[in-house]
Amino acid sequence: MPSWLETLPHQIPFRAASSATQVDDATIEGTFVCTADDPLPFAILVVEAMAQLAGGLAFRERKGHGFLSGVDDVTLDRPIEPGEIVRFRVIMSASFGGIFRFTGSGTVDGVEVIRGKFYLASNESSERTTAVSS
Repeated sequence: MPSWLETLPHQIPFRAASSATQVDDATIEGTFVCTADDPLPFAILVVEAMAQLAGGLAFRERKGHGFLSGVDDVTLDRPIEPGEIVRFRVIMSASFGGIFRFTGSGTVDGVEVIRGKFYLASNESSERTTAVSS
């Protein structure tokens, strides 16, 4: 059975999350390995990696995938350099029907370099209808 990373709609070179470990029902940890041949700027890829990890929590037991519906208060303290490994911790802080809110942070060599909030939504119309009408 493939890992959820292998089932993401984004695959190499656009799958930014390099590894993932679910800590509990609301927390996932993972990494992003920065390489010199990445197709997008690292600042974009680290945000995408956190969103992909969040998707691993939100949609792990659902059929299909969701989509990134919002990013808020993301702060990158310094540029990410090729060869660095960013270690993430992403926490689901709220869910309502098919809508999910997450907070995430990333460290390089134990020093926090990025933090932010992410919103994901299910792409199944029945879940969106339930979430909006409840």
